[in-house]
Amino acid sequence: MKNTKELYLILTKKWFLEILTGVKKEEYRSFTEYYVERLGELDKDGELIDTRKYETIKFQLGYRKNAPQMIVECKDVLIEVDEGVEEELNEQNSNFVIVLGEILEKINCESLNV
Repeated sequence: MKNTKELYLILTKKWFLEILTGVKKEEYRSFTEYYVERLGELDKDGELIDTRKYETIKFQLGYRKNAPQMIVECKDVLIEVDEGVEEELNEQNSNFVIVLGEILEKINCESLNV
C-alpha cells in the first residue's frame, strides 16, 4: 500500500492564493483514471471501493525551483456525483472533493505578500 500520509498537488497562482488566504476550503480534481488511482482506494480487481485518507496536502505554486509551498490539513476526500446519476461514475458525472483544514506550514511564501 502506498504512503497515504501526504498528498502532493501543483496549483496555479489563483487557487494557491485563495487557499493561502483562507477563501478556498475545498480543492477539486477530475474523476480521471489518474486521480482515481491517486485519491481512490482500489480493491484487488482495480475497482474503486473508497477514497484514501490523507493527513496533509503539500500544495506547490507552479513547477519552478524554490516555488512557494504550503502544508494543509486534509479533513477528507469525497466523491461528488451529479444529481440523479445511477450509472457508473465517470469524468462527466463525478469529481473528487478534497476538504481542506488549517494551513500547518508555509514555505517560500514571503514574496506573495499575503
